[in-house]
Amino acid sequence: MQVEMTGIIINEIDLNESDKLIKILTCEKGIISAIARRSKVYRNRQGGMLQLFAYCKFTLYLGKRGYILNDSEIKELFFELRSNLKSLSLAQYFCQLCIALKPDEETSQEFLRVFLNSLFYLSKQKMSRALVKSIFEIRTCSLCGYMPCLESCAKCGAYERDNMYFLVESGKLFCEGCLSKGKVNASFLLSSPLLYCLRYILYSPVVKLFKFSVSASAEEKLSFLTEKYVRLHVSDSFKSLEFYKSIPED
Repeated sequence: MQVEMTGIIINEIDLNESDKLIKILTCEKGIISAIARRSKVYRNRQGGMLQLFAYCKFTLYLGKRGYILNDSEIKELFFELRSNLKSLSLAQYFCQLCIALKPDEETSQEFLRVFLNSLFYLSKQKMSRALVKSIFEIRTCSLCGYMPCLESCAKCGAYERDNMYFLVESGKLFCEGCLSKGKVNASFLLSSPLLYCLRYILYSPVVKLFKFSVSASAEEKLSFLTEKYVRLHVSDSFKSLEFYKSIPED
């Protein structure tokens, strides 16, 4: 059976001298794997384009053992990412996080939109890498079942107080009066601007998701917080993230 899907390549593995296995984040089915036969052959017309971050319309054959790639129509390759090592490594981290989160059919369309927008803002340098990273981390986690509860205090229901605390481990928000003394050291004090940023990332439509800015100090705290959230709830062993952090800012 032949099917068509739209998606972006998030991983590629060499199978032999001519074939490779590609993982695709699709709009229709979440993440799928497909064999790209003869994609490594020099004269293959599409082989050179079937690489990481290639956004394409794929024509696939679904057999008993899975998908086999028949054809692909390139929509975007994000070539500019490869001109900056730090941006490239961050984009690779997004791929690894995507694989770890395993978006399903229900969430794949929005997940793909967030992914593509993140790569666009990275490649065009329209937003700081740290802020793009935070947006991607917390929004994709939320889409895949790890959404923190930041609407109001988990105990009294207060929307905002002078001091609001976020318990990263539980993903819950507490005002100062409701937070037990034993939880203070395990919590993160959120300033009003920082709480606003988190709520904006979580609840705004994708079309407005990248339409805001924060101060440098808030951006740094936000990046620390969203990364800690990923490490606690998803994984703490992303090699691409460690490599990204080891590269000096340009």
